[in-house]
Amino acid sequence: MSSSLGELRRILGPLTGVAVCVGMAIGAGILRTPGEVAAALPSVPWIFGVWLLGALVAGLDVLILAEMGSSVPRVGGLVAYLHLSFGPRVAFLAGWSMLLVTWPASLAVVAVATGELVAGGADTLTVAGTSPLGVTVAVVVVLVVAGVNVLGLRYGAGFEIVLFLAKVLLLGGVCVAAALAAPPPAAAATSLTVPTAGGALLAAVGGAMTQVIFTYDGYADAVYLAGETRDPGRALPRALFTALAVITGLYLLANATFLHVLGLEGLAQSKFPALDVARAAFHECGGLVLTAIAVVILLGAVNAYFLTGPRIARVLAEEGLAGSFLGRVPRSGTPVGATVWIAVLAVVFVLTNTFDDLLAVTVPLISATTGLVAAGLLVQRVRAPERPRPFRTPAATLVVALQLALSGFLLVSYCVSKPLAVTIDAGAVAAGLIVHALLVRRRGS
Repeated sequence: MSSSLGELRRILGPLTGVAVCVGMAIGAGILRTPGEVAAALPSVPWIFGVWLLGALVAGLDVLILAEMGSSVPRVGGLVAYLHLSFGPRVAFLAGWSMLLVTWPASLAVVAVATGELVAGGADTLTVAGTSPLGVTVAVVVVLVVAGVNVLGLRYGAGFEIVLFLAKVLLLGGVCVAAALAAPPPAAAATSLTVPTAGGALLAAVGGAMTQVIFTYDGYADAVYLAGETRDPGRALPRALFTALAVITGLYLLANATFLHVLGLEGLAQSKFPALDVARAAFHECGGLVLTAIAVVILLGAVNAYFLTGPRIARVLAEEGLAGSFLGRVPRSGTPVGATVWIAVLAVVFVLTNTFDDLLAVTVPLISATTGLVAAGLLVQRVRAPERPRPFRTPAATLVVALQLALSGFLLVSYCVSKPLAVTIDAGAVAAGLIVHALLVRRRGS
């Protein structure tokens, strides 16, 4: 099947992997969520502790995916690992939920944010909703970035590397400039009501961790490109750990800057700390500075969705679980059909303004998928102990147990807080099982 779909080209190095992970993880979240985290916690050490704990949680997943990616260097990332560990049915359910909703809906969210920034500047990120001009720009962004990727894998990867370098330089440079330009705020009597002990503090940390975990999300998405990476056994783990270090460093630097410029109370009361800091440091130019940074950040995420999502379609097509047009790769190295598929769905979601509802439904599925991939690590060690593993997860049983506990906790939380979304997910899984059975029957006939 893979030969009829065209051959993948192993032309990517670890820098592309780092760029994709950073591009997926660092989005609009870090510009906004530090204020929400600070409002929930009693002191600066707690704030930095929660952001470091988020890095530790992400690190557990990186340890698991570094072994899976280096020992199973296929495109498709999590979907490929689920197929190997639990069979085609589970892989199909995960892959099609990603292709139908998760990737295009997430892409739509980022594209709309980019469109609103271009149309109205940084102030548009402080309010919900869309404008006609913002929607138009969002559609253009989706189509243009899709076109860059259709030109070929080298073009999409090169564009991501340029955006990654610009993102790191801009974020790091502006944080340092803001810290130097804006004097620390005068001490003020606190008017915040925050928990300091017991169950209330534990609940506050849990709520803050939810924001932090989602701000880190995307930290390991280079695994979707494993089948196109040179020497993946060495390059992929290196890319994952480097990306997590870069992401964590930038998040800590951003929080240190916000606290220096706004103070603890100012950060806790800020609805959009990045904009407040930019204006405090750069005055009337602050909004323009932040707009430029945010556009670069968001374009990196848009391009990363186009680099990763089509590879999910490729692995499904290789197993006969998706149409060959979605997985076919021409000499350019890009699954053109899948790229167009994701672009068209993203445009539909932008025009119908349905992406927020769709994303709420996909969150429980993402948590379930993460837990299954973690369990699959132990399954693969039992089933294929002889397989070369250039990177081996240390204390694998403990790491997997912690990851399963986290996924289970999040799923229980969703069942309590979002019962309708979980019910819809259950219905979608049931429908997916029926579709899979029909595909298998058709393929066998």
